[in-house]
Amino acid sequence: MARLIVNADDLGYDPEIDRGILEAHRHGLVTSATAMVLTPFAARALAAAPATLGVGLHALLDPALGEAEARAELLRQLDRFEALRGAPPTHLDSHKHAHAAPALLAAVAEVASARGLPVRAMDAGLRAALRGLGVPVTDAFLGDATLRPCWTHATLAEALRDLPPGLTELMAHPGYRPSHARTSFGVEREVELAALTDEAARALLRAGEVELCSYAILGSRGRAG
Repeated sequence: MARLIVNADDLGYDPEIDRGILEAHRHGLVTSATAMVLTPFAARALAAAPATLGVGLHALLDPALGEAEARAELLRQLDRFEALRGAPPTHLDSHKHAHAAPALLAAVAEVASARGLPVRAMDAGLRAALRGLGVPVTDAFLGDATLRPCWTHATLAEALRDLPPGLTELMAHPGYRPSHARTSFGVEREVELAALTDEAARALLRAGEVELCSYAILGSRGRAG
């Protein structure tokens, strides 16, 4: 059986991105998001995210940090997340996949293992490393932030037709053109939003008997349940 987490990165980055993410959850395939907590828009975004949306931490980590510094920074952002959301995150990932760097990975894995939090694993090597450190991960990962956009109607349909068995995360960046954030990744978010809210995509999931879910099923509370 195939299970699919559709995760929207960058909640809290910009009000227009947030608007698109929440729309993609209400009217589309998005079941999960990861939130930045150090932006001026984080509090409003986390307050607006409904309980039906699994929300993780999209950590902002400098790749130059040492392991101890990275651990302290991650704990600071986790505390901020819980203060804003009133609950722990469903999982952890990081802006531009910074957590894949060896020093940062060690810190992230230590914190995640202690708190029972899954961590995004983008490839087989990272999955094996995280599992070896006692961290829950998905069985597969889809998405490439260097593609702008990654998900069009056609590429999303192809991916949904070919989902592997087990649990897959599909990383996406839906939204509207940012009003405040300085990013070159703007109008492409609207293309991804259109693909993720297309009824044809949901029909493909029904045809393939794919179950949509969030990272909550991998966390300590999900395993206990």
